[in-house]
Amino acid sequence: MTSSERIEWRSPIASDDYAEYFDQEFLDRLGLANLKVPLTDFWPKSGPRWDALARTDSNKFLLVEAKAYIEEAVDYRSRARNRNSRQKIRRALVRTEKAFHASKDASWVTPFYQYANRLAHLYFLRQLNGIDAYLLFLCFADARDVPNPCSVEQWKGAERLIEKCLGLTDHPYRPYVKTIIWRVPEMLATLTSQESEPYASETTQASRL
Repeated sequence: MTSSERIEWRSPIASDDYAEYFDQEFLDRLGLANLKVPLTDFWPKSGPRWDALARTDSNKFLLVEAKAYIEEAVDYRSRARNRNSRQKIRRALVRTEKAFHASKDASWVTPFYQYANRLAHLYFLRQLNGIDAYLLFLCFADARDVPNPCSVEQWKGAERLIEKCLGLTDHPYRPYVKTIIWRVPEMLATLTSQESEPYASETTQASRL
């Protein structure tokens, strides 16, 4: 994604009460209603809730997962109760693990299931449907209104740990998965200077990310 590209935020936006989308609704929000492989063939209902969704002028699609402190990244298992749903999730994760060249000894079920299922949805869009999709993990550092504020260095360490636990090293999806660690005081200062709010504007230049 080049710095000159214009990003159009599809969620969360003020005109939509800052709603978060999941399942087919997140695809509809991005204008991806008719895919070659339907999402329901890959993942059961009640999938990931996306913190933000966007597309660019050149039809690149951005999925955003945001965290304010490290403990939020820990997710021990799927909440799916239906056996068929659990089996569908497991099949999707196995296919994604292989695509990401993950270590066979790594577990994608626990304790970083949420991170893993976000990678799975990137695989679903890029590999199964040929969509130019990107996954962004947005980590807020030095947030004062959370139980356990984290520094930039702590977030960097957590990212290394997560990738190690998932058995990730060099893989073909590396160019499409990015992490941004943003210090909240700097973010607030930037927003104040721009007289704006996070995601209040529906468009952004990629150079600002």
